[in-house]
Amino acid sequence: MIKKHYGSILILYVFGFLLLWEWLRPLDQITPTGKIHYFVVFIAASLLLNALPVYGWLRRLIKISIILVFLFAVFGRQEPSAFTWMETFLKDIYVNVKLLLSANVYDLSDMFRTLLFYILIWIMTYLLSYWLTIRKKIFIFYMMTVVYVAVLDTFTIYNGEWAIVRIVFIGFTLLGILFFQRLLDKEQIRNRGTLLSRWVFPLIVMIVASVFIGYAAPKAGPIWPDPVPYFQSTADNVFPRKGTVARIGYSSDDSALGGPFLGDNRTVFTVKTPTKQYWRVETKDEYTGRGWEKIGDPESNVFFSGDELQLNTEDDPIRKATLDFKISYPHIVQPYGFLSVHGNEDGYFKFAQGDKLLSYDSEDEPTKLDHYEIEYIRSAFSLKEMRATHSSDDLDYVFMLKYTQLPKTLPDRVRDLAEEITKDQDNWYDKAKAIERYFKTEGFIYDQTDVAIPEEDQDYVDQFLFDTKIGYCDNFSTSMVAMLRAVGIPARWAKGYAAGQYYGETDGKDRVYKVTNNEAHSWVEVFFPTQGWVPFEPTIGFSNFASIVNDEKKDAVAPVAPVIKPSKPIELEDKENDKKEHNKQVKKGNSTTVLNKIDSFMEENKYILILIFVAVIIIGFLLYWKRSKWIPYVLLWKYKRKSDGDTLVHAYEELLKQLERFGVKRNIGQTLRDYANYVDFHFDTTDMSSLTQCYERAIYRGDILETEWEYASELWENLIKRTTG
Repeated sequence: MIKKHYGSILILYVFGFLLLWEWLRPLDQITPTGKIHYFVVFIAASLLLNALPVYGWLRRLIKISIILVFLFAVFGRQEPSAFTWMETFLKDIYVNVKLLLSANVYDLSDMFRTLLFYILIWIMTYLLSYWLTIRKKIFIFYMMTVVYVAVLDTFTIYNGEWAIVRIVFIGFTLLGILFFQRLLDKEQIRNRGTLLSRWVFPLIVMIVASVFIGYAAPKAGPIWPDPVPYFQSTADNVFPRKGTVARIGYSSDDSALGGPFLGDNRTVFTVKTPTKQYWRVETKDEYTGRGWEKIGDPESNVFFSGDELQLNTEDDPIRKATLDFKISYPHIVQPYGFLSVHGNEDGYFKFAQGDKLLSYDSEDEPTKLDHYEIEYIRSAFSLKEMRATHSSDDLDYVFMLKYTQLPKTLPDRVRDLAEEITKDQDNWYDKAKAIERYFKTEGFIYDQTDVAIPEEDQDYVDQFLFDTKIGYCDNFSTSMVAMLRAVGIPARWAKGYAAGQYYGETDGKDRVYKVTNNEAHSWVEVFFPTQGWVPFEPTIGFSNFASIVNDEKKDAVAPVAPVIKPSKPIELEDKENDKKEHNKQVKKGNSTTVLNKIDSFMEENKYILILIFVAVIIIGFLLYWKRSKWIPYVLLWKYKRKSDGDTLVHAYEELLKQLERFGVKRNIGQTLRDYANYVDFHFDTTDMSSLTQCYERAIYRGDILETEWEYASELWENLIKRTTG
């Protein structure tokens, strides 16, 4: 009777797994949670263990082991061994339990939060198993899933359109199967497996057809307006706020800067590149006193995939960067020294205002690329040439007018401050470095939350320099551009992404960086006639990765800002630091590298691995369900050539187990002889009674077991073969 249920149990658990998976899909978009595939694998493993007839203690031990392995894979990379990490893990639990007991949930560590999340998933899989196999009711959980996705789709950036389609298909299939199972239980109908399999297939076909027709059919517009603006306006009326809180990330609108923002750890792209650098998206040139605007006509420089935009005159080696986007945009991120981009074979690229490079398809529509490669050369700037720039005599008047523009409303004290900072310098480079250094030595504070918004008649730069001195990259970079322009140095505002988080190496050649929305950044570019646009970094906590080559003679070296080390390009210094960091990890053990490769492989092939895992679950269920068919052949192979003293005893006990699996069960308290008669009646033979007599003689009378097995082996083999069906 038990074996007849495993087909339906398999189907229920597969669909239950898919339904619970929908709860995890939005997490990487609306929260800073990463490594979602580990949670998905844990759900599948937990449901599989719940379905198999495993001892409870063993099931719990396996789940705990999986959790520890996954926690070590995510948080144990810096530890020299698993044993050292286990000690750290136990200390972390002790500290965080004390925090929980003191009602302090804000200071819990990421590892402990992840552990709690695994425990929550453990509980959810247990409840799901209970609803599917015991109660045979899933409607409440199904409706909770629908509401969960609908709320996220309405109030967050998560797009739940296809999620709703999947949930409807999975939910209605589960509801149909469970209803049919309850009907079979109520009517006590036999041959349940056959009936269920015949009923499930047309049910799934009908649901798929209904979902497809419902999705493809024309739909009327919404009856009610979008509730989100109403809720937000109501909340603002009840709880008025001085300013809005934005979410960090790239945005093309910079007309009104200021105010706090929320962090966003979602990955925008990962890049494999030999050098660490900023990724520029665009520049802006008109400061309005409130923010930045673009001026001038769009450029019409059109080129195709692989076209080089400049000549490599210095014969530097061409470097390649491979970018994979999780959140894609029509614009292309550019490193300094940009040569070409590969990845839009059916379309073209075009520069817009502010050096913004856009991707277009064959129909002249902006297109988003999830993957492309960039070729570039190392952009090294001559310290000697930059220090030789003292005036704008060699520059076009219109150019200078554009890049020294400042609003007429800019307070005079901003200009006076810029003059005061640069009065002891006689060249553009040292003046720029003096202003850059000013932000890092005069008590300015980097903060993302306690940031003021200028009043209606207040200048954004003036407020930051003299009133608050608290802000983030937009405050620092805009203020530096304004002060540079105030002393007649052409400068512009650049924005894009910082270098990102170091994520290991690939085959020892390229380094991998993960760039999130938190790396959205702005900085300063200063124009030097012989060097072009050179990046500067005034923001506290950020480093300028531009390569400054010290080509001045030692006896004529002018004072250099402390952040520049003339004897070594910054880029090379950064590369050495990254290598030192990597070497430290290697010294701690090769386990980190192995885990890196495993994690990267799982991230890139997570859907294939999940399909393989589901296939293994299905094969495992089928093997267990049909074990009465293939186990006899294993037993025949095992005992065919055995003739030792215990063979008869062990073989007889295995035969009893196989008869139980086959469906010929022995009742409680039934003697072996009575059971043998029942088996002989079932198979219309006398072999079981004769074999039982041999077994009893060997056990109770002490007959020589080898002799008994020579006679009994043929009887045993006949009975085993009959149980194959």
